[in-house]
Amino acid sequence: MKTKNLFLTVVLLFIATLNYAQTSAEASGIAIQGIARDANNTARIETQIILTYELYYKDASNLAVPIAGPEDITVTTDNFGVFSFVLEPGAANNAKIANQQAYLKISEGSTTISDEKLNHVPYAIAANNGVPTGSIMPWVGPANAVPTGWVLCNNQSLTGIVGSDNLIALVGNNAPDLRGMFLRGAGTNAVSGYTTNSGPDVNMRQQDDNLSHNHGAGNITANNAGVHSHSTTIWIDKATTYVAPTNNTDGGTEYYTPTSLGNDGFDNKTSSNTGTHDHTTTGNTTSVGTESRPVNYGVHYIIKL
Repeated sequence: MKTKNLFLTVVLLFIATLNYAQTSAEASGIAIQGIARDANNTARIETQIILTYELYYKDASNLAVPIAGPEDITVTTDNFGVFSFVLEPGAANNAKIANQQAYLKISEGSTTISDEKLNHVPYAIAANNGVPTGSIMPWVGPANAVPTGWVLCNNQSLTGIVGSDNLIALVGNNAPDLRGMFLRGAGTNAVSGYTTNSGPDVNMRQQDDNLSHNHGAGNITANNAGVHSHSTTIWIDKATTYVAPTNNTDGGTEYYTPTSLGNDGFDNKTSSNTGTHDHTTTGNTTSVGTESRPVNYGVHYIIKL
């Protein structure tokens, strides 16, 4: 004779819907509904049944990777043998369910009742595809209250964060560090009339720089002093001034004789005329500021798990 458990594998019907919205903090869960009958096809009315559920997805090697469970759920059928319950896999697992093809396995004891893919309703598919893993967005909330399914772009370790496997595959073991950073499109863009612009590679940092350029002479010059001379005061040793002899007809030795010019002292003298000219200036202008930046507004950057 067939056992109850064996017959359940044939007649148990269930509807699994995933109400998942990327913009909400919590998912509403997975609603399960079924009818339990015994081996004689009689409804098992007002009966407690212990079901075990497991949520998982398959990796590249087609091996099951657990998402939630296994966990026992006790359900009670109504007077038609119908039962229902809602699985709550936890908000931390939302990213895995949204970004992987999830499977739901239900069993009673050692008997597998169902092991099927979860199908998304159209709205859930649209919401899921709208915010894929690795999406970055600005957020003005506090750093310690990042929405569920997102992490702060502050170089934090992703290892050990539930649901971070796909993001780690994209960016490595740490979230991007976007503190104080601007985002720029990767690749090269040659805009007509402008120099070709090259951004960084994806998930790479580009150092700051200024386009090579020159500045015109401007209007920094030394003032024209015009034709001018400079006055100066020098010391004159008047007591040792000598005058050549005026009579040199005797064929004798010539002597210079001192001439009394007064006492020693200072005399004012004038330099020669320099003519019209300019002076060359050297040096640098005053340094101002610490970086080149446009007007900006502070936000946190967060990235989707």
